[in-house]
Amino acid sequence: MNHPGMGAILWPFLIYWMALFVACSIVLEVGQDQLYDEVTPRSGLKVTAGSLVLAALLTWLRPSFDTMFTSDIAWTLLQALVWSGVFILAFQFQPLHGATLGTLTMLVVSGLATMGVQSLTTPRPALPSIRSLSTPKAIRQPIGPRALPKAAKP
Repeated sequence: MNHPGMGAILWPFLIYWMALFVACSIVLEVGQDQLYDEVTPRSGLKVTAGSLVLAALLTWLRPSFDTMFTSDIAWTLLQALVWSGVFILAFQFQPLHGATLGTLTMLVVSGLATMGVQSLTTPRPALPSIRSLSTPKAIRQPIGPRALPKAAKP
């Protein structure tokens, strides 16, 4: 079964998941190393699971920088709670660190990932074919002033 709507959900989900996996991997590795001087065991599985949850949330909400802090502020607050929960429960940060890192990562990554999804999934207008473009006609006359014809002699 080929549903056209599945592409509208599947591709954005995969793009979000890839972007979040990379961002969460970096934040988890650097954050755990700098804050606690250790790395959590099985961090790859935790990042995979956490980024999967966050990608599902972003696929559903599709946040963008122009509406995150205005008309969609309630959804932004819900995202902040979910991101903080993932950073605390899945990535095993202390509550204050998890809430701070989760919220800061959400503010940066969710808008950037949405810009990537929009640029990769928005259809581009078709370019006109080469033959349909108007080509200028060649100039077959002198560009400069013409010499006046000589008067005929009787």
